[in-house]
Amino acid sequence: MIVPNKIDEINWLKYNILLSCIHAGICSILLIICVLRAPEMFKDPLSHANHFNYALISFSTGYFLYDFNNCIQNSKSSTIAFLFHHIVVMAFFIHVLFYTRNIGYAIYGLSIEINSFFLHARRVLRWYSPIFKSIYYNNLLKIFIDISNYITFILFRFGIVFVGLRALHIQRNRLNPIVHIFTVIATLAIGILNIVLFYRLVKNQIIRKLKIKQEKPNKDEILITDNQILLPS
Repeated sequence: MIVPNKIDEINWLKYNILLSCIHAGICSILLIICVLRAPEMFKDPLSHANHFNYALISFSTGYFLYDFNNCIQNSKSSTIAFLFHHIVVMAFFIHVLFYTRNIGYAIYGLSIEINSFFLHARRVLRWYSPIFKSIYYNNLLKIFIDISNYITFILFRFGIVFVGLRALHIQRNRLNPIVHIFTVIATLAIGILNIVLFYRLVKNQIIRKLKIKQEKPNKDEILITDNQILLPS
C-alpha cells in the first residue's frame, strides 16, 4: 500500500532495504525480550514453547512471505541464492509453527536478524546521510555500524550455524529422520550463503575504500593549464 504501482529499480531497492532494516530492528528488540522472558529455552530448544516466541516467529514468517513476493514482482536483480534462502527459512518456520516444535531453534535462527540490522543500516546510512549535522557524529556512527556489522556477523551468522549443527548432532535421536535431514541441509545451505555474503561484504568494503582513495585528490597536487595554477577542489 505504501509503494506506488510504478516504481523504478533503484527506488524500489531503497524501499526494500529500508523495510528490511526496520523488520530487523523490531525483530532484534523482540529477540532480546524473548530471551529475558524465557531463558529456560536454552535448556531444551526443541520442546520449548510459549505464546510470545510463537508470535515472534509468526511475525517474521509473515515478513519473509511478503518480502519474497515483493522481490519476485518488483526486483529484476534478485539472485537464485537470495530467493532460495527465503524459501528455506519460510519452509522451516512454517513447519515450526504447524507442529509447535523447534521454536527454540527458530529463535536461534532469527538472531541472524541482529546482524541483518547492521548489514542493512550500512546501505541506509549511505542513501539517507547525513543523519546528523555534525560530520564527526556521522563518521562515528559509520564506524560503529561497520564494527558492529562484522562482530554480529561472526556471532549470529557463523556462530548460530555452528550451534545449530552441534545441537542437531546431539539431539538427532529426538527428531524424525526426514525432519533431521531437511534441517541439517537447510542449516548447511544457510551456512554456505553466509560465507558468500561475508565474502561480498569484505570485497565491497575494500572496493569502496579503494574508490574513495582514488577519488580523493592529493593535497600537494596541482594542475597547470594555460599557465594558470588550479588547485583541485
